[in-house]
Amino acid sequence: MSVIRQKVKFDKKLLDQDALKILKKLIESGYESYLVGGCIRDILLGHKPKDFDIATSATPEQIHKLFKRSRIIGRRFKLVHIMFSARKFIEVATFRAGKVKTSGDGLVLRDNYYGTLKDDVFRRDFTVNGLYYDINKSEVIDYVGGLKDLEILKINMIGNPSERFEEDPVRMIRAVRFQAKLNATIEPKLIKDIQKNAKLLSNIPPARLYEEVIKLFHNEDSIKTFRELAKLGLLQHLFSQTEENAFVSAALINTSERIKNGNSVTPAFLFAVFLWSAVNKRLSQISKKNKSRIELMLQASEDVIKQQTQQVMMPRWLSSRVKDIWLMQYQFENYNPKKSQALIRNPRFRMAYDFLVLRSESIDKDLKAKAEYWTNIQK
Repeated sequence: MSVIRQKVKFDKKLLDQDALKILKKLIESGYESYLVGGCIRDILLGHKPKDFDIATSATPEQIHKLFKRSRIIGRRFKLVHIMFSARKFIEVATFRAGKVKTSGDGLVLRDNYYGTLKDDVFRRDFTVNGLYYDINKSEVIDYVGGLKDLEILKINMIGNPSERFEEDPVRMIRAVRFQAKLNATIEPKLIKDIQKNAKLLSNIPPARLYEEVIKLFHNEDSIKTFRELAKLGLLQHLFSQTEENAFVSAALINTSERIKNGNSVTPAFLFAVFLWSAVNKRLSQISKKNKSRIELMLQASEDVIKQQTQQVMMPRWLSSRVKDIWLMQYQFENYNPKKSQALIRNPRFRMAYDFLVLRSESIDKDLKAKAEYWTNIQK
């Protein structure tokens, strides 16, 4: 495909001033440099980007030498983070070449091969993320038809989808995330390739999938994302113990509403909802001989969480909160009025109470009276 260089107009306030300073310094130092990827995609859609990434002909060592407050990170592919505060950094990457070293499973092991701008384009994932912005000419550089796909809101792979998924199976999850984020459609051929390659997700370390899962569900359209993951055969490789029911649907809608309203959300709540049916199923399977309800619940919780962490990691703080939410359900259902205030003071009370209310409104409507009790006692 021939390159398109297109002049674009957008609100310059959407550009990050620190990113522009980096670009100017790199260009003045003789290095070819561009804004790239999601920030260009979002700007062209009129959205303010969360992150600004830069691609350049400078090597990581040359970048690091130019910027005092920078650090080189990464093993598979070296990147440079240029720091502006404790919470803000801008990522700068050297143009990548197409040559990669892969494992027997097809996963990229080493990728420190540098190339040209054109080489770099064809190492990116989707066409809408393969756009580069030249600040001097106010032009978008498009080798892959990204501008057209952005105009019609279509998610299209750069290169052969099966080969790209073998390089990095997480791209399948990203396709679903971008579909929801951009309100786009996935190219029909790409859908078939995702369904065919879904099993490759089992090659990804659970720790990496944890970060991806948070991005998937902490957004304004998480129920659409959940259903698309299920349809494409990806959900079973992330949450094999989870199926959609009224409780799961209500929790996903609730999470999206909280995000729209600017309220805080926690992954502990969604993990607890996703695994609630599984923990109850496990509870019915284990031996009840000489064990209290709390002991049984703890055992069931440990078993379900252990199985889940083989797919998606749950940090200790997260699994601890999930177990607290589950255990407090029994206390809510079998409450002792004399101990109610002590339970209300529990730091996990609010999450567990919200969990109870959602249950009473979806799958356990017989709990409405008990949910109302806990609502009234807080007044």
